[in-house]
Amino acid sequence: MFKFVLRRIIQSVVVFIIASFVIFATLQLLPGDPARRLMGNMATDQQLEALRESLGLNRSIIVQYFDWLWNLLHGDLGSSFGAGQSVTSLVAAALPITLQLGIYSLILALLVAIPLAFQSAKRPGGIIDSLLSVVSISFTSLPAFVWGLGFVLFFSLTLTLFPSSGYIAPWENPIESFRSFALPVLALALPTAGIIARVGRSAIVDTSSSAFVSYAKAKGISQARLRYVHILKAVSAPLITLAGVEFIFLLGDAVAVETVFSLPGMGRLMVVSFFNRDYPVIQGCAVVFIALVLLANIIAEILAAWADPRVKEVAV
Repeated sequence: MFKFVLRRIIQSVVVFIIASFVIFATLQLLPGDPARRLMGNMATDQQLEALRESLGLNRSIIVQYFDWLWNLLHGDLGSSFGAGQSVTSLVAAALPITLQLGIYSLILALLVAIPLAFQSAKRPGGIIDSLLSVVSISFTSLPAFVWGLGFVLFFSLTLTLFPSSGYIAPWENPIESFRSFALPVLALALPTAGIIARVGRSAIVDTSSSAFVSYAKAKGISQARLRYVHILKAVSAPLITLAGVEFIFLLGDAVAVETVFSLPGMGRLMVVSFFNRDYPVIQGCAVVFIALVLLANIIAEILAAWADPRVKEVAV
């Protein structure tokens, strides 16, 4: 297991360096002058040149990248062009909100998807299987932000049951925090639940025809124990891997959902910074997203290998 984890960490570090450089270089090549954005159209060429020099924008991309990477290793993501604040402080304030949104959504998706998958797999091709298949497909038929817009129109503006925007920390007011998170979490969880339910149903049907299941039935093991202990354990590795992948997509969908519900998370911070051409903030958000993706992938692979040791043998 140690060699497996070490190999995954080394691979992730290499991927992180490559991906961060691509993002850094791409942002530097985008049209628009951050110095002009900061000083306005009335600034003289001398003033613009002095600002570019102070911000380090006149140096080559390679030099800027390695300076930025060195500062990153010391916890410094730079300073925002517009707000004048540390990018690290902006990210530190927004990251917990995005993590809460992603983790809550994944937990809800699993709580919905796994029972759906087992119920659907009881009698493949039956009436219940067909109905639950329609439910799963309906979950995935719309992207998360469309679900979010629909929830705002129905639950917030029509029924006025939940707020349409804003964020309240759980430690400030747990009930109001739950109400502020309910709709965005549900909007993110439904498409994910539909995907996990469909994949889980196929895995359960395939596993149910295995020899060990027939042997367990012959020994008189109860259906509940057979399903939720033996079969669930057998399909846990692919479900864990899928959950890790879906968590990555949840982080991507959170960009749109946070914008719909005005949640001050990483996604909204990144969108606002993009329109303001605030490159340090965009870079900081992007590099944190990359780190989260790689970390989620490592955790999912470790858990999958723990659930099924064969994963380590076939892993590249």
